[in-house]
Amino acid sequence: MGGTGSGKAGLRAVCRESDRELRYDMESMLWRGNLNYIGIVLHESWCVESHSHDHFELCYVASGSGWFSIDGSFFRVSKGDLFLTKPGERHQGAASGDTAFQLYFLGFNFDQLSGLEYDYYRLDMNRAKKDEHQILKQAGDRIMQELRNARPRGEEMVHGIMVQLLVSVLRVFQTDQHAEEVEEQRERPLSNMLDVLDYLHAEVHASHTIEGIAEKFHLSRTHLAREFKRHIGIPLGEYVRNQCLDKAKHDLKETNETVSSIGEKLRFPSIHAFSLFFKRHTGLSPQAFRTVSLASQHGAKR
Repeated sequence: MGGTGSGKAGLRAVCRESDRELRYDMESMLWRGNLNYIGIVLHESWCVESHSHDHFELCYVASGSGWFSIDGSFFRVSKGDLFLTKPGERHQGAASGDTAFQLYFLGFNFDQLSGLEYDYYRLDMNRAKKDEHQILKQAGDRIMQELRNARPRGEEMVHGIMVQLLVSVLRVFQTDQHAEEVEEQRERPLSNMLDVLDYLHAEVHASHTIEGIAEKFHLSRTHLAREFKRHIGIPLGEYVRNQCLDKAKHDLKETNETVSSIGEKLRFPSIHAFSLFFKRHTGLSPQAFRTVSLASQHGAKR
């Protein structure tokens, strides 16, 4: 999709939209203010690998559950949780994969609000807070509406929303109301747990076994199963199954690969086994799912 624009000052953003994500990136050569990007994740198998960046980032879980880590500190998050990362911090995260997942995310800096920057840098590692008033969701919806509709004086409107949002979020993080709850959420994971998650997301296939993964990471089967369930919230086998299902759905909708090729890539022993697996969890055969998805996409374009 092309850029959207409004106002004399040239508020512009590039919109990228799919069935898995809606994202607006501010064009750096025109106007950015304090906003770098904003968007919504819309799929239950969301995952982001370990990375860092040169700006702050806020995320809000609107539905579902998952986990994220910051420099080794591990957090379980669920609907209503707001979390923050600072520039330079290594972080990663994923949805649990067992329920519908929706995540609002926003990247920002303090080019025009340097007075707030110091307070944000002073925040400690208690980075998961309950946002009972859905501050980020409400502000995010308003900002994306401005970007989408390209109304006059959009720059001033978005800047005003950002100021209100950043001050409101700072107040949430500075309260002690949920300090004990956050301390329970934040814990040091099993030393290999993030490596296990990285491996599962890099190697999505149905032939994973708890025994095989345990052997690869030099853990006992029982210990791995117990720690995975404790940290992630669902059994390891269910997590693998959800990944395979999401990958299959994506490839059936977004690629021209044959059903047989998709099943083979996911390491099912036969196309029959893949079809049975897929129908058991979706109610449709892979080919029927592809047909329905394509018909839905064509209908949406009319």
